[in-house]
This record gives sequence, structure tokens and C-alpha cells, in this order.
Amino acid sequence: MTEIQPPTPSLLTKMFKTRLFVIFLILTVIILSTNVCNRTTLPITSEYFTNSNKNKKYLSSRLAAGMRLGNHIFEMAALLGMSRQLHRKSLFFVEDKTYLNMLNKVKEAIPGLIDQFEIVYGTVPPPTQFINFNSRCCVYVEPTILENNEDQYLHLAGYYYQSWKYFPSMQHELIKYLKPNVKSEFGKLPRSKNNSYIICAHTRRGDFVWGDFAASDPTFVRRAVEFIEKKKALENLKSRIVLFGDDFKFMKSIFKYSILQGSNTRHFISHNSPSDDLIYSRDHCDTVLISAPHSTFGWWMGYFSKGNEVFYMDIRETNDFSFRIGELSPYDYFMPNWTPLKFSCDNLTIVESVR
Repeated sequence: MTEIQPPTPSLLTKMFKTRLFVIFLILTVIILSTNVCNRTTLPITSEYFTNSNKNKKYLSSRLAAGMRLGNHIFEMAALLGMSRQLHRKSLFFVEDKTYLNMLNKVKEAIPGLIDQFEIVYGTVPPPTQFINFNSRCCVYVEPTILENNEDQYLHLAGYYYQSWKYFPSMQHELIKYLKPNVKSEFGKLPRSKNNSYIICAHTRRGDFVWGDFAASDPTFVRRAVEFIEKKKALENLKSRIVLFGDDFKFMKSIFKYSILQGSNTRHFISHNSPSDDLIYSRDHCDTVLISAPHSTFGWWMGYFSKGNEVFYMDIRETNDFSFRIGELSPYDYFMPNWTPLKFSCDNLTIVESVR
């Protein structure tokens, strides 16, 4: 019978040191991983600039990388449109983790748009000239004022670029850049068919309520949907209303029985991701209603929609802060073929507003 000897003090010391070493290695890996993920600036690949084609000219911009998807698509679509107008190549600088998150969000929703950019992991290099451009979010500035600038690298010191005029003839192209449809992604939301008509109503509450922007009003949504149904003469079609937005409690209060199931249900609420909501709009939204007029995500739902027929609350009839201080020009922001709506004098009936 083999007798098991208790470990000697020397052996215990070795075992203890070995365990400490293993723990040290694990902690080192964790700390290094955390530092890589959290560092504010990613390393610049200087070879990109030293080896780049000297005959090429580039355009990039400061970006509101901490904002939401709608803002991101505006900035990148506008930058692409301006680059083409100025005969330059679009650059996207991944300056820190915020820019990386922006890149990933846009890539999830509209990967083809990312493919039009050259991606540089790092900060803007010293040779680049910074140009003051576009001091107001939603007022168009003519890019041709930059035509005579011969610098190889131009970096715009602007934000948002929320105007369709920066990409006036790119609608079909941008729609093609959206990610492919996966049929199972939409859950039990209705599909647009020959005998049905889908009205997609986008809402926005959240920070719009306390941020002095024109937030969605439930009465406007209900009345506007009724107006659209009458205008489109949908008696012979099975109309379905799908609500989109950031406040599910609010959306449930607009129409009774707004659910995600039931063959006789007329009102649905989307619980999909923002990128999937854009794809749903492209494939199934015959008409889009933008109830919060300065919602950029609602804007893109309308822009990408299947029917390309969009109604929106006339921002001139609201107390929207950006419009009041001259930051937003309705003619620059809203597409010319979209229809503005407003309440009539009785504050109950919806009528078309004159552009």
C-alpha cells in the first residue's frame, strides 16, 4: 500500500508561487485587454499617407460620433456626396472608440455606404488642412466653395450635414447600400402585399420632450393616419399601421390593441433593432408618417421606404428649437416630394400645409 506523504514546506512554497504566477498572468491579460479597448486614440498607420497616391485628393470631416444612427447616416451620405462633387476620395478616421462604435453601427445598417470610404485607424495627421464649413446643422452650404482648394487632404470642421442637397441624386444608390433582408427578422409585423397597404408611423419622445424639440403628439399621429387612409382611398385594401419609436408605453397609448400578434390586428408596434426597422421600411412601408419632424431616424425611414411617399408634421407649426433659432431650413432638410401636415384651426382636423 502506497503511503501518501504530506507536502513539505518547500513544496508548499513552490505551489504557492506557481499559483501566484498564474494569477499574475491572468490579471496581466485582463489589464492589457482593458487598456486596448478603452484607450482613446488608436494608432495611426502613417504608411497610409506616405505611400498614398499623390495625385489623389481626399475629404474627411469632424463627425458627431456620439450621436444616433440617423445622424451618422446623414454625415456619411453627405460626406460621400460632397467628395464626389469635389472629385475627392472620402476618408473616415477612426479616432477613438466613439468613432469605432459609429462605424460599426452604420456598417450594421448600410454596409454599402461604408464600402465607399477609405477607413484610417487613427487621428487626423498634421498635413491635413482643417476647413470651417457648415456651422448650422440643417442649412445647406454649397460645397463648390471648396473647389479651388488644392490641398491633398481637406478635413471639414462641421457637424451633422442634415440636408438632402448634399446627396441630391443618390437615393436609389443609397437604398441599394442597405443590408440584405432576412425574412425572419421582422417577427409578426405585417408584410406589404397586393391586397394590403402598410402605413409606417415613426414617433420620437425621449430627449425630444425635455430637449425643446418637437416631440410626437398622440392626437396628431391618430388624426394623420386617418388623413392618409382617406387620401389614399384604401377602402379596397387591407390597411395596417406599424408604429416605430423609442417609447413603447407612448406607442401603446396611441391606438388601442397595438400588439404584435393576431390576424385581425390593424395596429402593430415594432420591437426590432434600428437597422432592421430601416430594412422593414425599404421592403414594406407603402407610406411613412414622420410625427416628430426633426427625427433623423424618421427621416431615413421615409427616404428608404418602399412607397417613397412621406408625410410629416410641418416643423413650422411647432416650437422646435432648431427651427426657431434658424438652425434648420425646411427646404434644405425635407425632401421636396414629401408632404407637410398640420392641424387646422380646430386643432383636431389634419390638413396639408403649403410648402
